[in-house]
This record gives sequence, C-alpha cells and structure tokens, in this order.
Amino acid sequence: MQENSMDGALVQRFFDRDEDVLADVEARYGSYLFTVANNILQNVEESEECVNDTYFSAWQKIPPYRPPVLLTFLAKITRGYAIDRWRQRKSLKRGGGDYVLPLDELADVIADSEKITDTVELNELAATISKFLAGERSVVRQVFVCRYFYCDTIGDIARMFGRSEGGIKTMLHRTRIKLKEELVKEGWFYED
Repeated sequence: MQENSMDGALVQRFFDRDEDVLADVEARYGSYLFTVANNILQNVEESEECVNDTYFSAWQKIPPYRPPVLLTFLAKITRGYAIDRWRQRKSLKRGGGDYVLPLDELADVIADSEKITDTVELNELAATISKFLAGERSVVRQVFVCRYFYCDTIGDIARMFGRSEGGIKTMLHRTRIKLKEELVKEGWFYED
C-alpha cells in the first residue's frame, strides 16, 4: 500500500507536533478504529478507550516513526490494545489477574531468553504466513486480513466484497487448509 496525500499531510502534522492533528485523525479514522476494537472486545466503553489509547500511542511514536500507511499503523495499534484488554478480561475471569501486574513491571527490567526465542519464532512464523498470502489472489489476501487481523465478521466481509456469506466462509476455509499445508511443509506443524 502506498501513502495517500491526505495521510502524508496528517503524518507531517504529527512531525510538526500539531495537536489538532489528533482531532482530524479521529474524524477521518475514528469509526474504523472503533470497529476494529469492538470486533474483538464487543464492548463500547473498552473499545472507545482502546481508540483513545491509540491516538496517544501514535502521538508518542510519530515522530520518529513515519508510517507508510497511517490507517494500517493506527489499526495495528488499536488491535494490539484490544487484544491486550481481551486477554486481561479473560485472565481476570479465571481469577489469574493478580500476577499480571508484577510481571508487567519486570518486563522492562529483565528479558526472559525463552520469551526472546518465542518472539523470534513468532516473527519467522509471521514471515511464513505473509509469504503464503503473497502467493494468493488479492481478494483472498484481503479477506484473510479482514477476518484474522481486523476480526471483521463474515457478514461485514461479505458486504465489503459484494459476496455471499457462504462464499466468504468457503474462501476462508480453503485458505486455512492451504495455509496449514504450507505450515506443515515448512515444518511448523506436523500432520496427525
């Protein structure tokens, strides 16, 4: 994806430290970012908080980072916050939320070598999935990302692409099968 001129102007305003840029980003992308968060959380208040956290995070990261596509950058941040909240909520429901805070406090001080290995492996797995998707048709890639990155519903995806829900389900099912075959071939998983 290439940056459009409106995004380039917004990013430049971040670099210029123009505080009004946040209101313009909210007007342009706020409803989409809310949808990304709410698809994961299914909670209006928490989703709004994730979007607000996204604006703050973007303000901190730009500069020095200059995102090539502002919406993708913002959506990735929003998705991360929403997944963190979802995990925290899930952990608290199990009664396991009390130990999360101390580990978070230690995370900046020490790095667990096992966690580093996991991060490297996750990056390699992500690269394998990206390579697989690059070989698929554009519509397949887009549907896959809408479903598994942005957590859009089947109905929403069908409307976006002008297809039936059954057609989207079939496309995703076939893509998952092909992806599993690729991951088995690359040694990530073993067939039973």
